[in-house]
Amino acid sequence: MSGQLPSKEDLQQAWDDLRDIHAKYLQVSGVRIPNTKQYDRYAKSIWLSVLHYYANEEVHKDLISDVCQRDKSNAGRDQQVRHLKRDGWKLTGKQGYHCLDPYEPSPEWVKTENQRIGRVNAKTFDDIKNIYDYRCATCGAKEGHPSYRYGEDKVALQRGHKDPWKPDTKDNIIPQCQFCNRAYRGDFVFDNKGRVSAIADVRPVKRANKEVQKRVFAWLKKQFSS
Repeated sequence: MSGQLPSKEDLQQAWDDLRDIHAKYLQVSGVRIPNTKQYDRYAKSIWLSVLHYYANEEVHKDLISDVCQRDKSNAGRDQQVRHLKRDGWKLTGKQGYHCLDPYEPSPEWVKTENQRIGRVNAKTFDDIKNIYDYRCATCGAKEGHPSYRYGEDKVALQRGHKDPWKPDTKDNIIPQCQFCNRAYRGDFVFDNKGRVSAIADVRPVKRANKEVQKRVFAWLKKQFSS
């Protein structure tokens, strides 16, 4: 890979080619692509154009940042190219380097899409457990097997509320083992992967140390000051 940046004409050609590949191979999987015919319309379209231009090569994010700053006046210096994975693009490469596979969605995306489709079609809690391979969404413990965290007690999956403030519907349910479900006790909001995304009660703040409580208080005072 030379030190010279690819020309705008070359990048436009790479973008046109990538859009055709996406339509043929990735659109069916829901992989998201910027809706533009011009490669330099968005930062993400520039990222993808550069990666596709250097097909099968690892590209450092600094090179992509250089192209963004050249072709998009308001582009920042540190372009977070790894975020393309959130749109379903399959990226490989070591720290700071990225290589694009434009013919397959990322495995994480496929899993997330399958879970989303499964949730739409789920009719029972057992259907939801099946989406998660009968594992606790939070710790991964397998139903019917001893818990690797809590000794010999066998795991029993329970209906864990993603958001305790919302109704008990299939969109608001994840399978949680009895240990995780009991430990969190409605204190937190979870995402579909069983990760904590917010607090749902004041109890976690009460248990926090004084410095954290002061920071929470300062934020709330600023947030709700008239």
